[in-house]
Amino acid sequence: MVRRLTSTVEWLSVCHPVKGHHEHVSVYLIEHDGSYVLVDSGSFHHEAQLRSAIETTTGGAGLDAILLSHSDYPHSANVSTFRAEWDDVELVASSGSPAIQGLSNARRCVIGEELNVLGRTFSFIDPPLADRSHTTWIHDDESKVLFTADGFGNYHDDECDLLSPEFDDGIPVESVYRYHAENLVWLRYVDPTKLRQALDNIFDRYEVSAVAPIHGNPILGADISDYLDRLEAAANRITAEYDVPSVDADGD
Repeated sequence: MVRRLTSTVEWLSVCHPVKGHHEHVSVYLIEHDGSYVLVDSGSFHHEAQLRSAIETTTGGAGLDAILLSHSDYPHSANVSTFRAEWDDVELVASSGSPAIQGLSNARRCVIGEELNVLGRTFSFIDPPLADRSHTTWIHDDESKVLFTADGFGNYHDDECDLLSPEFDDGIPVESVYRYHAENLVWLRYVDPTKLRQALDNIFDRYEVSAVAPIHGNPILGADISDYLDRLEAAANRITAEYDVPSVDADGD
């Protein structure tokens, strides 16, 4: 399913069943002056589905560039296939040494800096929510969409293709909690107040028209504040449910 977030950004919604619910493994397609940039490349399980959606949405033109948030398979699995399908696809990776992670010929982004890709400026942000090193959030400075990789996710039942305003009462806090508790387990050690401050700092610095997670339903601008409140509540619950073992000063 393809849903439009802005005049130039499309959500290519893909999900799969996990433990009685669904989880997205989506990608996003950006059009810029007749060129097309894909944010992440999706799972190899969905390669045919994504390739078909890209062909249809681009009118057969295909891809000109791929931006990777990080190199986990649900994000990078189709890089080689898509680069073979469409010639001269530029690859931008968030690793200090992309070749070491199997991303040969990739252009390296620097977290904290900007990069011009096909004439469009993207900012690369150090993410407060990530499941591994060398992850970046990506801000499209033109559309103001913030691509948050593994952060801002949620599980869902049959709301596979809904945008945040289309939920009856917003994205449920329980689904936000379950997703982050199971996928970002280190949150049990995090001060939720400091996490919220780090997130607020990003939204204070960057204008954001929509949040575009890979593993969740997109959150449009008017719903971002409410989602942040629900995420903070989820983080508080995750922390409260885990007792950090005490350390005996004498080593006993």
